[in-house]
Amino acid sequence: MRILIDECLPRQLKGWLAGRHDALTVQDMGWANIKNGKLLQLAEKAGFDVFVTADKNIYHQQNFTGLRLSTIVIPSNRKRRVQESVPAFLQSLENVQPGQKVVMDLGSSGDAWQSLRLHAIEQDENQIIHVFR
Repeated sequence: MRILIDECLPRQLKGWLAGRHDALTVQDMGWANIKNGKLLQLAEKAGFDVFVTADKNIYHQQNFTGLRLSTIVIPSNRKRRVQESVPAFLQSLENVQPGQKVVMDLGSSGDAWQSLRLHAIEQDENQIIHVFR
């Protein structure tokens, strides 16, 4: 799976996914400072399957109509928390469908994110929620 990592996330995420998925950062693509609407279009045209971000408002700010590109929102952009979320993120990747808008619900900030398992997949009017416990 080809994954584009938003510039709001630590660049190390690329290395944490190495060997499992083909991940590139927005900076790798030369797309730094490009606004999300244009960025999503570029990612789609470049053949990415998933755009990963920590921008919790992306689904309310951007138009996803017609995109096959899936988007997954990780609930933190703090390096340590993102690293802890990698096992859950990999589970989300296994369950994401083309064009889905996914938010990862990893519970409270005190939880040990690295040991969480996908518990449920819920849907509201704007997004799919992957609930981990």
